[in-house]
Amino acid sequence: MKVAIVYNEPVADRLDSIDVLDQVIMVREALDNLGYEHRSFPIGETNDPLLQLLSQLKDYSPAAVFNLFEGLNDDQRYCPMVASLYEMAGIPYTGVPFQALLTTTDKILAKNILTANGLPTPSWQEFRGKMIPLKVPPPWIVKPAWEDASVGIDDSSILEDRKHLTKKLREMYERHGGQPILIEQYIDGREINVPLFEKAETGVEVLPISEITFEDWPEDKPRIVNYAAKWIEDSFEYENTQRTFTPQDAPLNLIKEISFRCWHIFNLKGYTRVDMRLDQWGNPYIIEINPNPCIGGESGFISSVREAGYTNEDFVREMIAVARR
Repeated sequence: MKVAIVYNEPVADRLDSIDVLDQVIMVREALDNLGYEHRSFPIGETNDPLLQLLSQLKDYSPAAVFNLFEGLNDDQRYCPMVASLYEMAGIPYTGVPFQALLTTTDKILAKNILTANGLPTPSWQEFRGKMIPLKVPPPWIVKPAWEDASVGIDDSSILEDRKHLTKKLREMYERHGGQPILIEQYIDGREINVPLFEKAETGVEVLPISEITFEDWPEDKPRIVNYAAKWIEDSFEYENTQRTFTPQDAPLNLIKEISFRCWHIFNLKGYTRVDMRLDQWGNPYIIEINPNPCIGGESGFISSVREAGYTNEDFVREMIAVARR
């Protein structure tokens, strides 16, 4: 069986971008161990890169594409476009389909869908360069709508003062190229990650749920998984956030039920991670749906795969089987 690995050429000076290479290595090694033939197709800044990819895939004629593409030059708006290309060309591909990528990689669109379907999510509104009457009660967390991997999020993203919020919104809007900014009520509580893994024969299952704990955390420091916590290895945040499985005293059945509802409402496929927060009373709130989350190295999703007793090869084989089904 021939498998094409499609991924974006990373931006050299961004740790969150370079991470895609670890994912490529994991998939290549698993495919080698499975005995599958494979070839990699990086997408970079060339003339008509998507047309070039389509031509290359036509010549290679793979049984499936392992889709690791996250965006052209780290612009996430290109992420769904490549999936739509596979669909129009009739090429099976792994992970979340075009329509679901479109609705989950845009935080504003995802929040609209969550709200419309009555799913628990913190109250929110959007900022598009001009201040409007504020409906969301403080404290607030602000996030660029088209970024992932906690890009643009640091301790200053948590605010309680209206004047500081206005200044932060304008700064963030300008720094992130005029993309919409999500204003969300900040839930000061526990951070829960729910990995969803689809198998070709038995359907979707919830892998071991994990909690991110904040060890030796200063009282006045926001308990958030910001950019430093994910990517800067010598930072306090990176060293003092830990992952534990099967969170104690958490409503796990309700968390699973909400995650399955997200899977069906957003028409997800393959693998996804639903991130939640638990408030002081243990009520879960969806803060993000992560389609095709990182699967490199010791990533959270792959850690849950292994915690469930699966190997990397099991995961890669199932993703290709689901794509071809």
